[in-house]
Amino acid sequence: MKKPIDTKIAKRKFNAFKRKVKKRYPSAATQMTSDGMFYVSDGIGSTVGEELFIPPQASVWDAWYWASRSVQINQNFRRTHPLRKETAIDEKKFNRVSRRNTRRK
Repeated sequence: MKKPIDTKIAKRKFNAFKRKVKKRYPSAATQMTSDGMFYVSDGIGSTVGEELFIPPQASVWDAWYWASRSVQINQNFRRTHPLRKETAIDEKKFNRVSRRNTRRK
């Protein structure tokens, strides 16, 4: 993502990226590699986005952007994974969704 020109907008977006990552990884922090590239550490010993093979970035802005994107992608995977719940349908949820769908017609 290209960094916005306006500093107020850039700061607000940067803080939104950090907030999204810190909600999932409370002790996340920016780290720098020996060749001057940046990545976001999850505070446990690995990097955010490691399972998605996101490389270190040239700027802190990009590192937090890609960390927030990886958190979002992981959340989507967890939400839509077929083994997330058992195959038994929750009757209460099924009835609620059915009522909602019949109202639309």
